[in-house]
Order: sequence, then C-alpha cells, then structure tokens
Amino acid sequence: MMRLFLAELKKLLLLFKADPRALAAGLIAPTVILLVFALTFGDFTSLKLAWVDEDESSYSAQLEESIFSQISPLGDRPYFEAVPAEREEAQALYESGKVNGIVACSEGFGAALARGENGVIDYSFNNYNTDMAKNLRLYLEEGILDFYRATDSDLQLEVREVINVDAQLPWFDIIAVAVFLLAFLLGAMFNMLYLFYTEKHDDTLYEYRLAPCGIWASLAARVVVALGAGALAAAVNGLLVYALTGLNLAPHLLQLALPMLVLGLTYVLFAAAVALFVGSFSGAAVFTMATTVVLWFLSGATAQIKYATGILRDIALAIPNTYGLSQMRGAVFAMDASVGGILSVQAGWLIMLGWLALAAVLAFALYHRKLARSVR
Repeated sequence: MMRLFLAELKKLLLLFKADPRALAAGLIAPTVILLVFALTFGDFTSLKLAWVDEDESSYSAQLEESIFSQISPLGDRPYFEAVPAEREEAQALYESGKVNGIVACSEGFGAALARGENGVIDYSFNNYNTDMAKNLRLYLEEGILDFYRATDSDLQLEVREVINVDAQLPWFDIIAVAVFLLAFLLGAMFNMLYLFYTEKHDDTLYEYRLAPCGIWASLAARVVVALGAGALAAAVNGLLVYALTGLNLAPHLLQLALPMLVLGLTYVLFAAAVALFVGSFSGAAVFTMATTVVLWFLSGATAQIKYATGILRDIALAIPNTYGLSQMRGAVFAMDASVGGILSVQAGWLIMLGWLALAAVLAFALYHRKLARSVR
C-alpha cells in the first residue's frame, strides 16, 4: 500500500512539474480578486466639500473643525476634505463636479446659537445615488455630533438640504446595468473561445491552411455568432434584472446597442487573439474571463468613477468599459453620459474606438499568422 502511495505521489509530482498551471490558477484568481477589491473598496478617499463661512464666528470655526476632522475607520482618513470658498465659487465647483457638496454657514449663525436659537447651515449635495446620498448625510451627522460634544449638548443645528434630483437611483439598479453589460461580454467571449477549441479538438481548425481562398469571412462569421451568443446571455440577464429590480432595459435597447456593440467587438477580438495565441482552452478561458471581470470592476461597475482619485481613476480612464458604461447609464437613467464630467462623450468614443482598432489589428495579425496558408 505504501509503495503504491509513493509511486502515485511521484507520478503526480512529475505531472505537476510538467504542467504547473493548476498552481498558477490557485494563485492568480485570489490574488486578482484581492487587488481588485483593494483598488475599488480598500482605497477609501475623502469626499471633497466646499466650505463657505460667511459668519466667521467661534461657533462656525468649531463646526468646520468638527466636520472635517472625523476619521473614517475604512482608511484612517477624514470623511471630508475641506475646500474653502466663497459662495459663488463653491457653487461653480459643485456644478462642475469638482466637489461633492457645499456646507455653508450664513452670517448670524453664531449669534443665533448664542441666543439659544437653532443654528442653520445649508447643505447642498449630489443625491442621485442612494448610497452616496446616505454616506454624505451620515458623515455630516458625525461631524455635527462632535460639534455638540465640543461646545454644548443643548445647542441645536438645523440642516437645510439642497439636493439636485428629486428621484434617487438605487445603488443596485446602477450595478444591474453594469452586470447586463458584463453578461453580454462574457457570453460573447466564451462562445468565441469554445468554438475555437471545439474545432481544434476535432482537427478542423487548421484545415483553413489548405483553403484556396481568403479566410477573413470565417473570422467575421465567428464574431457574428459570438455577439449573438452574448446578446442571448444579456437578454436572459435583462429579464433577471427586471424581475429583481423592476428596471426595464428594453425601451433603451437602441441607445444601448452602439456602445455595447463597440465593446463587444473589442472583447470578442481580444478573445480570438488569446485563443490563437494560447495552447489550452482552460488557460485562455481563465485569462480572458478574469481580465474582463477585473476591468469590469475597475471601470466603475460598483463605484462611481466621478468620486475616484489617484491610481484607481487613472486606471479607470484607460479602460474602454468606463465610457461605454457611462453612456449606458446615461441612456437608462437620463443622466450625464460623460464620465462624471471628467471626459466628454466624444473623448470617450475616441478611446473606445482606439481600443477596438488595437484589438482588431492584434486579432487579424494572429489569425493570418496561425491560419492563413495559401496553397495556390
């Protein structure tokens, strides 16, 4: 029994040594997931608020200190970063998306508190997203609570909210649109990979080398079939979105079609290039699917790029999904289709088309190199 065990162990170790991809898969998947969540959720950044102090009293100074000194347990940073400004300047910053809101103390704020009356502050903030609106309210409440502790617990502040939309978008609805796009991309890419490797397994793929005519029509047919499979996957996902959220994507399909088509072509051609370059189906599938999911996360699928900073914003702005997803949400929710005002819709189209051209060149080059062998 022991000899059999040792012999089997030796055989398996030799097989593992010859093909260590199983270890690579076990290392790559959790590592990628860790990095993605570190970038999207672990990199907490302070939200910028314009601070307008027209009162300039000791009470307004203490309120400023209380609001902007509260530390988030998520990243050991303040919830808010103060941007001191005059009222007109603050409004301009807010409308251009350079700050998340405005806290304003009008003249007489301190005098009202000294008389035992309510101190009134104006709070303007972007509330189209229920999750962001909730955070902006809760973070301000923590600052106000600290203000009471630092001054007098009998004081009372009245917060006059100025919101920019009457109807807020549920966070899950925003994510659902991103999942709809992901279903289309993954469905199309997997179909492209599967059909490639089915033909390779059946020894029909490389018969193209004997073809006396061009083979580009075959690539076009593969792309059409893959996009059709992606559309079917997206349709099923769209029905689930409607069942779970009541969000009906069908009336917006004409507006969604163009950005989805450009992104679908980009990712399908990328999958074709990988299929021709990588020897195994599992390796190609893991690489392409993992890459797609990572880029999906980083392009603002679960967190608005408008509020991202640093390396997360730089990466997001380089990903074509960011611009397609922004346009899709703009169509579905009747909101600004630019990336939070950072880049225009036109610039987004240029970036998406640039990535499509790059994927097409790569796929065409590998397709010709691997399969095009004229016998004439």
